[in-house]
Amino acid sequence: MLASGALAARIPAAEAGEGTEVDHWIVVAPDNTISVRVAQMEMGAGTLTAMAQLIAEELEADPAKLSTEFVDIALHVRKGWLYGRTATAESIGVRLAERQLRVAGATLRTMLVQAAALRWDVPAGQCAARDGVITHAPSGRTLTFAAVAADAARLRLPPPGSVRLKAAGDWTVIGQPLRRLDGPSKVDGTAMFGIDVRLPGMRHAAVAMSPTFGGRVKSCDPRQVAGRPGVLGVFTIQDGAAVAIVAQSWWQAHQAVEALDIEWEKGSDPRGSEAIAGALAEALESDAAEIVRDDGDVDAAVAGAHRTVTADYSFPYLEQAAMEPLNCTALVTQDRFEVWAPTQMPEAAFRAAAEEAGMTLGQGNLHPTLMGGGFGRRQISDFVRQAVQIARRMRGTPVKLVWSREDTMRHGYYHPANAARLRAGLDADGRVVAWEHRAASVSTNPIYSTIGAESLPYAIGNVRVSRMARRARVPIGPYRGVAFTHTAFMAQCFVDELAEAAGIDCYRFQRALLDPERMPATIPRGQLRDTLSPAERATRLRAVVDEVALRSDWDRPLPARRGRGLAVSEQASAYFAVVAEVTLDGKGWFRTDRVVVAGDPGLLVNPDLARAQVEGCAAFGLTTAMYGEITIEDGAVVQGNFDSYRLLRIEEMPTVETHWLLSGRDWGGCGESVACAIVPAVVNAIRAAGGPRIRSLPLKNHSLTMRA
Repeated sequence: MLASGALAARIPAAEAGEGTEVDHWIVVAPDNTISVRVAQMEMGAGTLTAMAQLIAEELEADPAKLSTEFVDIALHVRKGWLYGRTATAESIGVRLAERQLRVAGATLRTMLVQAAALRWDVPAGQCAARDGVITHAPSGRTLTFAAVAADAARLRLPPPGSVRLKAAGDWTVIGQPLRRLDGPSKVDGTAMFGIDVRLPGMRHAAVAMSPTFGGRVKSCDPRQVAGRPGVLGVFTIQDGAAVAIVAQSWWQAHQAVEALDIEWEKGSDPRGSEAIAGALAEALESDAAEIVRDDGDVDAAVAGAHRTVTADYSFPYLEQAAMEPLNCTALVTQDRFEVWAPTQMPEAAFRAAAEEAGMTLGQGNLHPTLMGGGFGRRQISDFVRQAVQIARRMRGTPVKLVWSREDTMRHGYYHPANAARLRAGLDADGRVVAWEHRAASVSTNPIYSTIGAESLPYAIGNVRVSRMARRARVPIGPYRGVAFTHTAFMAQCFVDELAEAAGIDCYRFQRALLDPERMPATIPRGQLRDTLSPAERATRLRAVVDEVALRSDWDRPLPARRGRGLAVSEQASAYFAVVAEVTLDGKGWFRTDRVVVAGDPGLLVNPDLARAQVEGCAAFGLTTAMYGEITIEDGAVVQGNFDSYRLLRIEEMPTVETHWLLSGRDWGGCGESVACAIVPAVVNAIRAAGGPRIRSLPLKNHSLTMRA
């Protein structure tokens, strides 16, 4: 019999032939396949698979029967952020979503089991779910999830807090190397990236944008290209900052853009890279700095030190260089708008689209697609705004905007140029008694220059970190690793310099700095996402340093022209140490032979995905170290494609070994730390191999000749 009150009015279950919506999180198909709705965006990290595993663990779904789909963004917003955080950045997606997803899985399992128990008229406590099948233990009767999904959808949700989550020791899906759920579609070409969107009657758009930052159209005659094959419209968008051409095909639109003679008003900042570097150098000499950490008395400690070491470091602008160029498809009618976009920030992109359409959020929707890389660039919605502006001019016709590679590279939001002066005092035993980090960046936000620098958990009693910013018109935006990309390079290379000055092996020098017993009681956390004490953080970092030294055979001698370098990084509640092993070729260049990584992210959803993240980070970081550089001339970006902004090539990719120390402390992120730490590890290895001390990047600008 159905218990009184077990039914309640809720959002009606979607009982179409494709399956039954038990709750807003899952749909159960007739063949017992479970489609999990995922709120975080997929840009290659395996997010869809990891999020599905979190729900499947508590749901007791069959991993072989899992599929995924992105959440309905309009429903999500309309229901008051129904699915929690959808923004995907900073390697914290799992950390922010894991409990919500596990609770959702446990809740839905409870409802499915209850529905089966009601069907059999038995106590729910006699029933259990496993691999998508509910079993009544005393009788051995079974029902699939699909058989009771419609009944479960009509049940009341269990009271908050009434469902129990499994203990970590009982996990059978979390922590397992489940194959990527999006793998087959990416192999056979059916996966839908933003650039793959096709709609009936769709037209294509290309844009011309000012070559200089802040420039505007001065004059443009659309009649120059109006008669070209396929061209349907030519108009100015972005308040005169760009010209859009719509045509039957993208190539027709792009060729018309190339043929269009536009006179541009230049932006207000014509400076180039040399002038910007000069501004940063001048800033380092300035006394007008914001102090963000000031422990002890640095000046007195330096004055009394046995030896003082000072070094200036610099870091260039960088572009995210995702493989898929920016694109967006939009449709604007009289009273509705729809957008298909590869975006890391679907809520922000949805709001931007509504603004450009001149409508409310209730009049439209945004459909997330897979992304061919993101690395922070797709957090910005400028390309979405452009697409909707164009579609509004072509009302009733879907329009797909695709930026060329040159557009994507020359109209980005870049990791800012940075400079820093580091100074330290050593006592007679080679111990660091003072540390100062003066940072300067070309950014509208000076905080960007010291993220990661002010939070170093080193056993140093006298520490001062300060920062200052200089303005430039170059757009600044998120980048993989955020500021840790440059602060790790500077700080970890400087640690290697100090070890050399002290005559102490770098591993042992680093280990001594990570002494929990001598750690300051409090250290600014900056952008760190955990609440651990400095001593706890140092303990975890020291553990991965010891592990990476062991796994890399740190003390084993290497032949001439070969060297090892070490660096550490903590980010997104994860702790990593990296050893790079390089060989100098004797002609001014080098090869990275081996990279060994030890990491403690606390817990892992899928070790294969995490290992792939580490390997991807290694490739990304090696590109940064070896070739990454955006240069500015006359207020414009010089680089336009991968011939001038080179990426790491397959023959340059070293062996990457990953070793985990899972402390179980938290759900840390694996998508950025190694990309930051491998840069100084390689630079330090070059020095250990007999090469020069490098204090500026990229390495392509240096001759890595042997020291005499």
